[in-house]
Amino acid sequence: MAIRKLPEYLINRLKAGEIVERPASILKELVENSLDAGATTIKIDIHDWWKSLISVEDDGSWIELSDMDFLFERYATSKIYSEQDLFNLSSYGFRGEALASIAEVSKTTIISKTEYSEIGTKMTKVWMDPIIKHQPVGFAHGTLVTIQDLFYNVPARLKFLKSSQTEFFYCYNYVVDIALMHPDKTFVFKKNEKVIFDLKPRDSLMERITDIYKKDRSKHIKELQHTGEELSLYGIVGNAQLLFWSAENIKIYVNKRPVQDKVIRKALMDAYYRQIAPGEYPLALLMIDAKPSFVDVNVHPRKLEVKFADSRKVYDAVYSNVQKALWEQRISTISQQFSRMEVSSPAPESASMFGVQDFASVTQANMFSPSEQEQLRDKEIGDYKVIGQLRNSYIIMESADALYYIDQHALAERILFENIKAWIKTPDWPSSEILLQPITIEVTNIPNLDEKLDEINALWFDVSMIGENKVAIYSVPQVFSVYKIDMEKLFNTILYLDTITFDHILDKIFATHACKVSIKAGDRLSLPEMTNLVKDGFAGVPGLFVCQHGRPFFIKTEKKDIDKFFDR
Repeated sequence: MAIRKLPEYLINRLKAGEIVERPASILKELVENSLDAGATTIKIDIHDWWKSLISVEDDGSWIELSDMDFLFERYATSKIYSEQDLFNLSSYGFRGEALASIAEVSKTTIISKTEYSEIGTKMTKVWMDPIIKHQPVGFAHGTLVTIQDLFYNVPARLKFLKSSQTEFFYCYNYVVDIALMHPDKTFVFKKNEKVIFDLKPRDSLMERITDIYKKDRSKHIKELQHTGEELSLYGIVGNAQLLFWSAENIKIYVNKRPVQDKVIRKALMDAYYRQIAPGEYPLALLMIDAKPSFVDVNVHPRKLEVKFADSRKVYDAVYSNVQKALWEQRISTISQQFSRMEVSSPAPESASMFGVQDFASVTQANMFSPSEQEQLRDKEIGDYKVIGQLRNSYIIMESADALYYIDQHALAERILFENIKAWIKTPDWPSSEILLQPITIEVTNIPNLDEKLDEINALWFDVSMIGENKVAIYSVPQVFSVYKIDMEKLFNTILYLDTITFDHILDKIFATHACKVSIKAGDRLSLPEMTNLVKDGFAGVPGLFVCQHGRPFFIKTEKKDIDKFFDR
């Protein structure tokens, strides 16, 4: 088969597919151009869900008449002058592909007027038709880009789009993203001439959040801010009472670009470790400003991914600052619990406030010394006294300004969980126990299976291959004779970890099975037993007032709220 060079129009059409994935892609490119132009007001208009018209108007720096001819030329840009500029990128658009790509799959019209001109200039391009140039039109200072009949010449692309409502939802989410990233700008967003957003400039991110969602959730939100040499971090995180069933309320921005970054996402979820249950997700909006030399935004055609010069620094900055913000409030109040019930069961897709944690997360060491632990207790609770038991399940404790309801079973299993983890690390802990009857299991066939089994054998197991996909387990860590586990499920989970440690294994096992020998709900306890249990909890549980499943076991009723019940 002969090799042929593709015609220029087909090359351009293929390149357009990298940039113009869906209507929201066009919106992104046009709005980012406006921001690069220094616009303070951006007006977005969408008609017929997006099908007939998408327009973006701004008051930014205009396009000179002499530059208009280059608008639809590929790789024509005002953002790059030399190779060195590639290592210090500070603008959104720099490749010079956006308008050229958009014009390949739509009817594109651009009107721009300089500050000192009396009239504006209009240019139009319809696919391969000649460009209509330099039409004088009346227009205010700034630029207006109008996209009509998107994908009219690429019917196959239309077939792969979602429903009109879903595609509009992507556009809506982008507008929310960009408005959150730029609270100092004015954004007007219309659909079929109906105003959806008319957002005025705000001084803070929290004010912009309230403007968009029309509901003040500030009592559940913690702000965070960190300034470093190579990167700065700011944003908000929700506490453990503001949870959702999907991760769509986690938004990550790097140099004011929405990105999908595994390192940042893992650092965030690790910071919530033991505060939220598997399958629950927090609200988080993280904005990272990095030096251009520290981050490469050009690793993805649509700039959805970035590459950091030092990922560990990014992980540490996100993890430590999110965790610091979350430490400030660890005990749930009655009012917070009602709020959690209100927001924790959203309907799919429409449940986004912004538009499981897997067990491989690294177990965090006890972060507090005994003296620091006591300081935390004194700061949050102060002097306390156990006064009784409710329904043989909840310990009631009082302090100077509040009552506390403590889930005795959850507290007991968390204490046991921490004690066992400490016990197995002591030198006199029995290492392994030979099974009377070897266990035979089937495992997933992975390329480095032998290496993984060697890692497992280094953790007090004795495991050998006895077939292509079968292993025999001859001995296990001694603690597993107490906690019966599904070995097949365990092995087929940990084999996919990059590194297998005993902490990884324990985290999964004890989070599920430590409760088997704990104090149960319904067990009647004496006052000394309750007092000792609470005392052990303060001494042995590292900072967080949640069980190892992530559920809270301290609920607080403030004295002022009780007084309100009685009009005092």
